[in-house]
Amino acid sequence: MKFLGRGLLVAMAAVLLSALGFAQYDNDVFSTADPDFMKEAAQDAMAKIHLAYLALQNAENEQVRSFAQQILNDYGQTQAQLFNIANQQSVVLPNTLDSKNQETFEALSQLQGAAFDKAYMKAMLNEDQTALSRFKQEATKGDAWANRTLPTLEGDLKKAEKIAPAVGIHSTVTSKEQGVPSTSKPSNTASPQQ
Repeated sequence: MKFLGRGLLVAMAAVLLSALGFAQYDNDVFSTADPDFMKEAAQDAMAKIHLAYLALQNAENEQVRSFAQQILNDYGQTQAQLFNIANQQSVVLPNTLDSKNQETFEALSQLQGAAFDKAYMKAMLNEDQTALSRFKQEATKGDAWANRTLPTLEGDLKKAEKIAPAVGIHSTVTSKEQGVPSTSKPSNTASPQQ
């Protein structure tokens, strides 16, 4: 776990430093108007970054590890852009996981190998579907940053959907199944995915 903590610190420092590089972009390209959406997006990205680092440590499947690395790349960049926007608009973004994301992180941190792979990809499918819906809604309101970020989210969801069968998830995760399995029963829930 010490490695995970140091890795997260290094990643967040890189995100913050790269945010400075985005300051040179035109504000219209990366503008957003809704501070609540910005906070939610920052929380979601932070959670995905934490879980991706966990996946690099606990995953067994190489496709899952590759996906986690892609998440780090994608969300590091989008988080940097969001930090820049928030700074320009004097919006304070969260810097710790909320209780829901912390619970997911703790549940997944108890798993290893194939059990972790399945639970992680299930969580990513749920998170990607939820985030995509929110970003589409914000983009229709004229949020340029959300609109620009949509293709990345869509690509991540497509990749997650391709990997899911390799780890035992055989159908799209439904809204009823948005919870991560508990550590005592990592794969014993009754669903069509099993």
